[in-house]
Amino acid sequence: MNDGVLNNFVQIIGITPPSEFPFVGPLNPNNQIAVQEKLTIPAAKPDVEQINTLLIEAVITGTRNIFTPIGVKVVVEGVLRQKIIYTANVPQQSVHSAHFEQPFCSFINIPLNIPAGVTVNQLLASVGLSINNILAGPVQVFIEDVEINLTDPRTVHKCVILFLYTSLNPSLQSILR
Repeated sequence: MNDGVLNNFVQIIGITPPSEFPFVGPLNPNNQIAVQEKLTIPAAKPDVEQINTLLIEAVITGTRNIFTPIGVKVVVEGVLRQKIIYTANVPQQSVHSAHFEQPFCSFINIPLNIPAGVTVNQLLASVGLSINNILAGPVQVFIEDVEINLTDPRTVHKCVILFLYTSLNPSLQSILR
């Protein structure tokens, strides 16, 4: 893990460096989403004077493929795991941390050229595939950016930009839109 990014004097550890992003081509559908959060510091913790560090990771917890009128969608569920390290607004200015988990759900669209009178299931079968073997690799998630602001001594507002990515079975090449 690198030293992170410094944004408004907050060290953010967990943003994916651009050099680690995957190649994106016709067989690599993707989606970008924003996850906005309003986090409240737990009552047992002191008020925040200043946020020092945010440690964050995005984890995929499940995927499933579904039929749509224009092709297939890969539904992606995951969670943002995060720790906010902060200086307390007390005379000793002690350092504390608060842990949070925020679920997210999105999808990656896989549009197909569907001839009239043919179902998506039939089209997939025509190239030797089913809905269960359209992916050539797992869905991956990357953190593109994080914005974090202290809105009051107990409330943190965050916006996390996620990049979802997967690889398709090469047999889909001929029927992709």
